[in-house]
Amino acid sequence: MTEPASPDQVVAWWRRWPDANVGVVTGMVSGVAVVDVDPRNDGDRTLDELEAGYGPLPDTVVSLTGGGGEHLWFELGDRPVPSVVLGDGVELKAEGGMVVAPPSRHVSGGTYRWLNGAEADRHRLAPLPVWIAHLAAGGFRRGRSGGAGPVRTEAEQAEFAETWARAGVVVVPGDHSYLCPFHDDHHPSLHIDAEGCRWYCFACRIGGGIGALRRKLGDRSPIRPRRRLRGWVGPQRMITIVGDTEIDVVGESEHQDELLELTGGERSCAGVEMDAAAEMIPDEDHHHLIGVWIADRPVGRLRFEDGARLRHVVDEAIERFGTATCRAQIRGGWDRGDGDVGMFGVVLYCDG
Repeated sequence: MTEPASPDQVVAWWRRWPDANVGVVTGMVSGVAVVDVDPRNDGDRTLDELEAGYGPLPDTVVSLTGGGGEHLWFELGDRPVPSVVLGDGVELKAEGGMVVAPPSRHVSGGTYRWLNGAEADRHRLAPLPVWIAHLAAGGFRRGRSGGAGPVRTEAEQAEFAETWARAGVVVVPGDHSYLCPFHDDHHPSLHIDAEGCRWYCFACRIGGGIGALRRKLGDRSPIRPRRRLRGWVGPQRMITIVGDTEIDVVGESEHQDELLELTGGERSCAGVEMDAAAEMIPDEDHHHLIGVWIADRPVGRLRFEDGARLRHVVDEAIERFGTATCRAQIRGGWDRGDGDVGMFGVVLYCDG
């Protein structure tokens, strides 16, 4: 069997062909993996979202492609990682992948070149970040809530840590590797995302969320209905501001615990669509700031432009009725397994 090449050997290969097009086979053969960022397909935005959700990429070798993109070069290590699309305009080239290295020429006429200060002969390749390897292996999958960050509540995170404690693993905040309790592990092959409540073992090649962990421990998983949970949240209060115009509430990400509690404390496969009476509470010091509460719990606030438009309506309702309330609906909050978890959101119905 052919021995994998070290990243230093790969650099030596590049130097042998200074004037030719050089294609580098990524993966275990070369010992390198490349993150290919194509800004023409929103690669810059996707990479920003990934780094915001999982952590910044380390300094490493960078080359500029002939088509206007970037190649971020990493040392792969001794575990196989597949080549996958990480998002719009961002692709990981690892097992089965190939990239073109400088000083090759692109079909457009542009030239592949090393980024100043990050050349292959002046900079060492950083190890491939663990979270990228997990995304590639399918252990982590971004939810469809519109962002890359974790959407689990503090209560769910505490339950996740307590379940791992039953397996003999003490989980600390953040993304970390641990010795896997499910096989004879001498090198940490288990990765746990404590905030996102996700895990994956590269040796066992299994992972998932809280449900997958419970099943691995022999627990009987509760049956989650696939239909969307509907109903009414909290007391049915008098509505003092009427209307049918949908107004999005913002800042719900800070109140996911309250929203989970309001909708029953457990996620369903299809999420929720539950009606409620929301109270709008204006801030005395900031004219455009209006908080939104449901059943005596904060769930978010109005956008500043909506707060400015509705402030007089809210003030009039409070002066006349003692409170400013309107119809509302809590949506989302699903858990479809395999890391597909949705954030809870809130919309109001009122005119003004």
